Amino acid sequence: MNEILKVFLSMSFSGALLILALLLGGRLLKNKISRQWQYYIWLIVILRLVLPFGTETSLMGKMYQAMDDGISQAVSLYERPTPFYTSGDISTLEDIFHFAVGAEADNENAACSAEGLISVRPAEGLAPAGPTEDLAAASPTEDLAAASPLQDIASLLINHIWIIWLAATLGMVIRKVTIYQSFIRYIKAGLAPVADMRILDQLSIVAEQAGVKKPVELCVNPLVSSPMLIGFSHPCIVLPGVDISEKDFRHIVLHELTHYKRGDMFYKWLVQITVCLHWFNPFVYLMGREIAKACEFSCDEAVLAKIGYDNARG
Repeated sequence: MNEILKVFLSMSFSGALLILALLLGGRLLKNKISRQWQYYIWLIVILRLVLPFGTETSLMGKMYQAMDDGISQAVSLYERPTPFYTSGDISTLEDIFHFAVGAEADNENAACSAEGLISVRPAEGLAPAGPTEDLAAASPTEDLAAASPLQDIASLLINHIWIIWLAATLGMVIRKVTIYQSFIRYIKAGLAPVADMRILDQLSIVAEQAGVKKPVELCVNPLVSSPMLIGFSHPCIVLPGVDISEKDFRHIVLHELTHYKRGDMFYKWLVQITVCLHWFNPFVYLMGREIAKACEFSCDEAVLAKIGYDNARG
């Protein structure tokens, strides 16, 4: 089995165990640890899924060795003709055939002698040598000739299956990047910058409270259904509209700026890359959904910690 595939299967297997452990632990400790911990603890799983470790002494390494040994033994047994009888000088299919027919004739003659009928089976009762030679010469050769292409195809797939994994990974990454770029173009096409100085002043106050020193743009796009943050280096908050109360505006902007300050966009893309690398593992999709929910909950918790729970209720 290809070494690259071995490494990623080991990473994916151990990562799946960690995902199951965190899912179970999250259910048990849901109200005992903060949302921040529930969000960032998934980084342990991601690091295991993206950073390779040796498999020689691991459980998966032993499994790989056992699989390789089993495949090698199966191939060797499949390629080697199985002898019907190995005693004495009987080593060819023709000898086996004559031995079997001769033994049957001797048994029948012995039965006749026991009844007092002394008779010998005629020699012509034996099968002629011609068809036997054809069977011995043609059957094993035809079987090996038919099996050889299948063995070559199986060996080719086993040795180059990592190419399938790599092609699928690259295809998923390209697809996600293309979809994201199309979405950003769609959002930017309908953007309208906010020019109301009163609203921009409120934005500056909230940005200072959030600790964001970079200039933050504020735009409106009526096509979006909820507020969002775009831009990795130049943040831009996109709102469906500005006809909202000052309190709601402050909460929304602080929520989006908290995402920017924590680098949640980079975190989300790290998760997406991890999912693409382990596209064959169903547990990584569960991990992606759990991280997305934990991201929003932890951001809400951070916002409440800044504005105070009393202000949030008021």
